Amino acid sequence: MGDDIEDSSSSIEVIYSHKDNVEDSKEHLLDNKAMVTPLPSVGVPSQPNVRINITDPDKANPPTQQTKLPSSLRFRRRIRVPHAVNAVICVLVTAVIIFLELGYIPATKTGFYCKDPLLSYEFKGDTITATTLLVSNLLLVPLVVLFLTEFFQKRNPWQICAREVWYFYKEFITGCALVLLITEVMKALVGEHRPHFFDVCQPTTAKNCTPGEYVETYECTVTKYSNYFMSDTSRSFPSGHSSLSAFVAFFCSYILHARLSTVQTGQIFKLFTISMCVTWALVCSLTRITDKRHHWWDVGVGMLLGTVCAAYSLSMVRRKPETMPRVAMSTTTLLDIKNKDAKSEII
Repeated sequence: MGDDIEDSSSSIEVIYSHKDNVEDSKEHLLDNKAMVTPLPSVGVPSQPNVRINITDPDKANPPTQQTKLPSSLRFRRRIRVPHAVNAVICVLVTAVIIFLELGYIPATKTGFYCKDPLLSYEFKGDTITATTLLVSNLLLVPLVVLFLTEFFQKRNPWQICAREVWYFYKEFITGCALVLLITEVMKALVGEHRPHFFDVCQPTTAKNCTPGEYVETYECTVTKYSNYFMSDTSRSFPSGHSSLSAFVAFFCSYILHARLSTVQTGQIFKLFTISMCVTWALVCSLTRITDKRHHWWDVGVGMLLGTVCAAYSLSMVRRKPETMPRVAMSTTTLLDIKNKDAKSEII
């Protein structure tokens, strides 16, 4: 009788220990990062299919307490050496552009041909002023285009991703700085006179010279204009209006073409928006010829420069890493590595 009780108690202990081992094995499987469960095969039963469910270890084991770093250490982690170098470069480039535009950096002073008809036009002012050009091309047009594309993608103004807008706008501003820097350097090196040079400057040697004679040295006699405007009369090549407006037009047109589908906006709206960007660039460029502020080759080279810089900036934008797909098919399985015909689904 006692032996039977001991046998039954030992068997009960074996059963409980077996259950504990089963529970431990289940918990061990749940703690693994990958759970492999067979998928039902379709068509060919000899090719096993498995589903690999990869869980995020950070989500599976969330931290219990997050330690706060000191403010000085957080500041050091945010501001790094590349960021500081980029900030210094931005300040230097901006300063060089401003100094070249205002004439603080000496430019090349070239002569002229006496009685040159290409320099004898009357000064009539600007249809598109510099302020209008900078405000529209650096702020209004790109921000409207970027927010418009985000709105049509999200269909909700409250879901517009500011990070996406900032990414494209940052690349846009970087390209504009490149265009303006190259334009200002070329203006200072070439020193070509504008079509209204004789009317604004009225050189001292222009009245008593022989037509067709090249005059090297001269002094302007007009005093009603500012020093900045007088120095700007010899900065015709290339056209800054044309280079900047062409860059803005091609950059914004590409963003509209690549990020907006005709399903979302309709084909007419998309083409109309792109045509408005291109038309604004043509207005900013061609009015420089009709206003006699630039020669036609100044405008042509400026538009070519803006187009090349836009192509370069857009090549940088296209290198943005895209989000990887959440589902991928592989030709191996964790159960049988030798069987390369097996397929698995990673979710």
